Amino acid sequence: MSGWPAVAAMLLPLVGAAASAHPIAVIAHRGGSALGPENTLACLAQSIALGVDYVEVDVRETHDGRFVLMHDGTVDRTTDGTGAVADQTLAQLRALDAGAWFAPGYAGQRVPTLGEVLGLCRDRTGIYLDHKEGSIPRLARLVRRTGMLRQVVVYDGPQEVAEWKRAAPALPVMISPDEAHRRPGGITELLERVPADILDGNVAEWTAELVAEAHAQGALVYVDNLGFTDTEAWFRKAIEMGVDGIQTDHPDRVIHLLGAMGQR
Repeated sequence: MSGWPAVAAMLLPLVGAAASAHPIAVIAHRGGSALGPENTLACLAQSIALGVDYVEVDVRETHDGRFVLMHDGTVDRTTDGTGAVADQTLAQLRALDAGAWFAPGYAGQRVPTLGEVLGLCRDRTGIYLDHKEGSIPRLARLVRRTGMLRQVVVYDGPQEVAEWKRAAPALPVMISPDEAHRRPGGITELLERVPADILDGNVAEWTAELVAEAHAQGALVYVDNLGFTDTEAWFRKAIEMGVDGIQTDHPDRVIHLLGAMGQR
């Protein structure tokens, strides 16, 4: 098996829309950041209960070599603490409140470890791991040790893809094409050079022709419907273009739309 169907066959067991002729994965950005405090277990649990296909999480390494969820390089925005994640131990991070900033009812939420998230999601939903900072070989070993190779896809830069493929050849890797490659023929050039399985990028940067070119080269396309594109009109545009996944802060809205269209 080769080409787009091969990659799809590798990932489609995760997709709740498997009965559809063209399943579209619903991806909860930062765990579903419109539903709860981003990158916390409470937020992830809500998205899992909705039936999302992936929770997207941001992973960084602590000063003492543990992997935790945090989008920013510092804890200032989403906890009651200050300072860089890389300068703090896991114990220091666990002492912080990671939920009260979102709403009082989430007070007491802690910064989760990637190990906790892998356990929460195992056999329930896929994990879209946005690698922000940390040892790739050690991250790959953690995913492999927990038996989650079939449930995790990794987002990283084009330069890091080769290292991921050396560390875990079976782990699907995702990159975003730069502007120079978002043109006819550019997707093909990129995929001939970089062994990526999935392509990403804001939905506004994609066209049906570019999606078709990615499919012809054996890659899936998971677009970001974030910011001004996180609306039903843009969800429909993504679906019409033939994408394979939609990342959103509002996974409940995408699931509702796909259900109404008979694609869920």
